[in-house]
Amino acid sequence: MTFEPLSLLYRFKTGQINGDLLIYHVLLTLKPYYAKPYEIVVDLTHAGPSNRFKTDFLSKWFVVFPGFAYENVAAIYIYNCNTWVREYTKYHERLLTGLKGSKKLLFIDSPPRLTEHVEPDQQKLPAATLALEEDLKVFHNALKLAHKDTKVSIKVGSNAVQVTSAERTRVLGQSVFLNDIYYASEIEEICLVDENQFTLTIANQGTPLTFMHQECEAIVHSIIHIRTRWELSQPDSIPQHTKIRPKDVPGTLLNIALLNLGSSDPSLRSAAYNLLCALTCTFNLKIEGQLLETSGLCIPANNTLFIVSISKTLAANEPHLTLEFLEECISGFSKSSIELKHLCLEYMTPWLLNLVRFCKHNDDAKRQRVTAILDKLITMTINEKQMYPSIQAKIWGSLGQITDLLDVVLDSFIKTSATGGLGSIKAEVMADTAVALASGNVKLVSSKVIIRMCKIIDKTCLSPTATLEQHLMWDDIAILARYMLMLSFNNSLDVAAHLPYLFHVVTLLVATGPLSLRASTHGLVINIIHSLCTCSQLNFSEETKQVLRLSLTEFSLPKFYLLFGISKVKSAAVIAFRSSYRDRSFSPGSYERETFALSSLETVTEALLEIMEACMRDIPGCRWLEQWTELAQKFAFQYNPSLQPRALVVFGCISKRVSHGQIKQILRILSKASQLLSIDRGLESCLKGPDSYNSQTLIEATVIALTKLQPLLNKDSPMHKALFWVAVAVLQLDEVNLYSAGTALLEQNLHTLDSMHVFNEQSPEDVFMEIRRPLEWHCKQMDHFVGLNFTSNFNFALVGHLLKGYRHPSATTVARTVRILHTLLGLVGKHRECDRFEVNTESVAYLAALLTVSEEVRSRCRLKHRKSLLLPDITMETIPMDTYSVQNSDPSCRTLRENQPWTSPNVSDRYLTAHYATVGQISPRTRKSMSLDMGQPSQANTKKLLGTRKSFDHLMPDTKAPKRAEMEVGITTPPKMRRVAENDYEMEPQRISQHQQLRKLSMSESNVLLDEGVLTDPKIQALLLTVLATQVKNTTDEFDQRILYEFLAEASVVFPKVFPVVHNLLDSKINTLLSMCQDPNLLNPVHGIVQSVVYHEESPPQYQPSYLQSLGFNGLWRFAGPFSKQTQIPDYAELIVKFLDALIDSYLPGIEEEASEETLRTPTSPYPPAVQSQLSIAANLNLSNSMTSLATSQHAPG
Repeated sequence: MTFEPLSLLYRFKTGQINGDLLIYHVLLTLKPYYAKPYEIVVDLTHAGPSNRFKTDFLSKWFVVFPGFAYENVAAIYIYNCNTWVREYTKYHERLLTGLKGSKKLLFIDSPPRLTEHVEPDQQKLPAATLALEEDLKVFHNALKLAHKDTKVSIKVGSNAVQVTSAERTRVLGQSVFLNDIYYASEIEEICLVDENQFTLTIANQGTPLTFMHQECEAIVHSIIHIRTRWELSQPDSIPQHTKIRPKDVPGTLLNIALLNLGSSDPSLRSAAYNLLCALTCTFNLKIEGQLLETSGLCIPANNTLFIVSISKTLAANEPHLTLEFLEECISGFSKSSIELKHLCLEYMTPWLLNLVRFCKHNDDAKRQRVTAILDKLITMTINEKQMYPSIQAKIWGSLGQITDLLDVVLDSFIKTSATGGLGSIKAEVMADTAVALASGNVKLVSSKVIIRMCKIIDKTCLSPTATLEQHLMWDDIAILARYMLMLSFNNSLDVAAHLPYLFHVVTLLVATGPLSLRASTHGLVINIIHSLCTCSQLNFSEETKQVLRLSLTEFSLPKFYLLFGISKVKSAAVIAFRSSYRDRSFSPGSYERETFALSSLETVTEALLEIMEACMRDIPGCRWLEQWTELAQKFAFQYNPSLQPRALVVFGCISKRVSHGQIKQILRILSKASQLLSIDRGLESCLKGPDSYNSQTLIEATVIALTKLQPLLNKDSPMHKALFWVAVAVLQLDEVNLYSAGTALLEQNLHTLDSMHVFNEQSPEDVFMEIRRPLEWHCKQMDHFVGLNFTSNFNFALVGHLLKGYRHPSATTVARTVRILHTLLGLVGKHRECDRFEVNTESVAYLAALLTVSEEVRSRCRLKHRKSLLLPDITMETIPMDTYSVQNSDPSCRTLRENQPWTSPNVSDRYLTAHYATVGQISPRTRKSMSLDMGQPSQANTKKLLGTRKSFDHLMPDTKAPKRAEMEVGITTPPKMRRVAENDYEMEPQRISQHQQLRKLSMSESNVLLDEGVLTDPKIQALLLTVLATQVKNTTDEFDQRILYEFLAEASVVFPKVFPVVHNLLDSKINTLLSMCQDPNLLNPVHGIVQSVVYHEESPPQYQPSYLQSLGFNGLWRFAGPFSKQTQIPDYAELIVKFLDALIDSYLPGIEEEASEETLRTPTSPYPPAVQSQLSIAANLNLSNSMTSLATSQHAPG
C-alpha cells in the first residue's frame, strides 16, 4: 500500500498560487500510483479562509481528476479538521455529495490515531503540525460560550493554542472531533474577565472567543507567555552595524575600556586598562595623572569603585563625549552579562547629567540625539526585565533630578505610552517608571504631570465630543491618569500643593473609561486621602485625622464602588493593577460603557468637599477650595458636552457664593440645552441619539447646579421665587432623570423660601403666582401643553405634577415627592395659622395626594358617613402635629379590623339597605339595573353607568415603584440640604395662637376630607375626585386601593353630581375588580360606588368628564400617570426656551454674565502663579507627539 501526504490547504494561499498549476502538480504527483491501491493523508491543520478553494476551482477538481484514480483510492485520512472546514463543507454540500458518508473517508484527530492506520515513517506530516503536540498544557472541561455553548479542551503548546471539542459533530456525514488552532502570532488580545471567564481575540475574526474554566488565570498566563515569547523572537529590524565616525572613536573606545575592566579575565582587565591609558593620551583626555600604561599590572576583579571614579572624572572634564559614550553603552548593554550590566549602569550614571547641555543647544540635530538616547533608554527599560529595578534606580532616579530635562523626558514617556496604547506593556512600564523619575524631585515631577493632565483636558474644549472617550486626546488623558495613580502612593503627587487640581481631575474622570481606568480613578482617590493622612508637610488635628480615616473606610464601601462604576469587582486595587497582554479591561472598544448618573457625581463631590473643608480648618489662609471652585467654574461655563455637565454639578456643590451673573449664565445654558432638544423632532433620535442624551444630561446638570446655588443668593433676589417655575418646567418634560432633578430643585426652593419666612403672611399660591405675572403668556402655553392649569387652581395643578413622582423608578425620588407634599401641606396653612391637617380649599389637594402614603393624614382626615375599615381607634394626642414627617404606623393599623358595612343616610332605603349585602348578594333593584352576574354588568348598562369605556393600557402602573414599607418608613430624613446662612436670614419667633395650639392637641371629629360644607366649589370637588381616581388607576397595591375606594365610595354619595367626571378613569378598574377580586373588604366600597352611581343616574343634569377640560385640567390623569415612553420633549422644549428667555429678561435684565460667549468656547488658564502650587509652565508647552498634537489643529465649534 502506498501513502501520499498532501498539505495542500496549509500551503495554498488564495490569490498567490495559480489554481490550474496546482491541479497539474497534484495529478503528476499521484500519476505513479493510479494503477495500484493507494492512500492519501490530507493535513487540514489551521485551514482557514486564506486557504479556501473557490467554488469554481473546487468543482474543477472533480472534473479533471481521472475516474480510475478514484477507484484505486483505498482511504483518505483527514487530519485536524476544524470549525472552518465544517462550515466550508456545509456551504459546498452539493459539490461534496459524493464524499458524504463515504467509508473511504476517515477523520483523524490525534497522531496516535493516525499511527493506527499509517506507519510513522510514511506519515510525512509537516514539522509545524508535529510541533503542535509538544510541551502541551491541557485544560479539560472548559466551556466555549457562543449562541450554542460547547464543551472543549484547551491545549497550550509552545507556539499555539488548540481548542478541541469534547463532543463530536457531523462533517460530511461522519462524527468528528473539531480542533481549532490559533498561533501565537494571531493572538491580539487576552482578557481575564473574572476568575472563571476569559476572552481571546484572534486576528481576522470579528468577535472575541469567550471561554469558562476553573483555572482561567493559569490559562491566560500560559497564553500570554507564548505570545510574549513569540514577540521577543521577532527581530525589531534587520541588524545593521553603524559606521564609526572619527568623532565617535573616543566615546566608543572609552566604553570598551571601562566595560572590560570589569571582566573576570585578568588578561582582559589588563588590556582594557592599557587601552584606557592609550585613549587618554591619544585624545588628551583630562584624567589628572591617575593612569599609567604598564605591562604585568595585576588588577583585581572587584574594581568597580575605580571604574566609577574614572567615569565621573571624565564625565565632568570631557562632557563633549557624552552622546557618543551613552549611545555605545546602550548599544552594548543587551549583549553583556548580568555582572557587566550592573557595572555599565554604575559608570553610565555620571554622564546623564550632561544631557541637559545638549537640550539647550542651538543645534537641532543634537537635541534630536538626546531624544533618541532617551528613547533607547526607555526601550532598554522595557526589554531588560532582570535589570528592571537597577535601571529604575540608577537611570531614571538620576534623570528625575535634572530639572531642565524633565519636559523632554515626559514627552518621550507619553509618546512611548501612546505608541503602545492604554494598558500595553509599554504604557504600564512608563507609568511605573514615572515613580522612579519622581523619587529625585517629587514637587517638580508631580507638578509637571498634573499640569500636563490639566492642559490636555483643557484642550478637549477646542474640538469637543459627546464623550471624553471619543476625543482624539483620550489616550493621552488615560495614560496620564495611570501616571497619576502610580505617583499617588507615598505622596509622590505632593497633595499639599496640588489637592484642588487632583480633586478637579478626579471629578472629571470618575466612572469614565474602561474598567481598569475606573478602578484607577478610585485608587487615586484612596491614595490621595492616604497621603493626606501620612503627609509630613501638613499637621492636622486629631479630629481632622479621624475624618480622613473615616473617608478612607467610606470610599472602600460597595456604595462608592457603585459610584465609581466598579460595582461588579471584588477589589478595585486588583483591577487597577491587573496585568496581561493588552488587557481588554483597558481597551476602549471592548467594554460596555456604563451610563454615569450626575447624582453619583454629586455624592462623590460632596464627599471630597468634606475632606477638603476638614483639612482647611487646620491650615490658616488655605485657598484650596477657592482654586477648586475656579477650575470647576471655568469648565462649567464653556462648551464641552463631555465635561460641562460634570463641571456644573461640581461648581454647584462646592461654591460658597454666587452672583446673579452666574445664575443668568446657568439659565442661558439651560435654555440652549433645551433648544437642542427641540431641534430634532424625530422620536427615536430624540430618545436615543447622543446629542439628545448630552442635552438631557446638560439640562439635568444645570438643574442640580441651581439646586445647590439657590441658598447662596441674596435674600431679596427675585430669583428665589422664579426658580420655582423653573423646577415646574423641568418636571413637565416628563423624563425620568430630569424629573428627579426637578423635584430636588423644588424641595430646595420651598425649604429656602420657608427659611426666609416668605409664607408666613402669604400662601404659596399668592407668592408664586405673583412672580409669574410677567411670564404669564409663556406659562399659560406650558400649562396648556401638559393639561394642568395653575391659573385655574394652583394647588391641584402642583399636585398633578407631584403625583407623577409616585411612579418614579427611584425610591429616593418617591421619598422626596412625599416630603415635598408634606412640606406644601404645612406651608399652605402657615398664613392661616391653622392646623396643617385642617381640610380647606388649599390643603385638600395635598391631603388627597398623601392619603396612601401617610398614616397621619389618614388618621386626621376621616370619612364622614362611616368609620374607615383601615384605621384603628386611636386618639391624636399621641401623635405630634408639629412635624412634617410621615409617622411609622404599627402594622396592625393596616389590617382590616372590622367588616363594617358601608352606609349612607342620604340614600333612600328603597334603593339601599342599611347595610351592604355580602359579596354576591345584591338587591333586586340593583340586579335589575346593572344585570349583574357574579359582579359583571351588562354591556348596555355599563356604558350607561360609567360612560363610554376607554382603554388606558398605556397607563399601567410602574412595578418598579417602591412598596408601601419603603414609602412610609425611612423617608422622614431628607438628604443634605443647604441651609440659609443665619446672618442673612434671622429666624423670627414662632407666633402660634392659643387657638392653633388647641387644634394641635385635640383631634377634631369634624375634620372630614370630603366635606360638602367646606368644599362647596364644584371645581374643587371635581379636581379632588380626579386626584383620587388617578391614584386608583395607577396603583396595584391592595392597601392603597382599599383606602382610595373607601374615599371614592363616600365621594359618590357626598358629591353625586360631580362624580361622573371620573367615570372614565374608574370604569375599567371597577369592572376588573368585580370580575376577578375575591376580597370582600375591597369589594364593599366598590359596590357602594356602583350602587350610588345607579341611584343618581336619573338625577338632574350632572357634570361630565369634559368638565375637566373646561377647567384646563384635561391632562391631570394623564400627566400624573407613569412616565411616558412616547414623550413629546422636542415640542415642549420650544416652550421652555421661550419661557427661560422671558424669565431672564424679566428678572435678570442688564446683569453682566461672568464671561463672554467667546470666552465660553476658548480655554483660558485658571491656574495660579507658581508661588501657590508650582504648577506654572511655559505657555508653549510641548504636548506628546501622539494624538494630542492632532487636536490642537481643530477649531472651536461655531
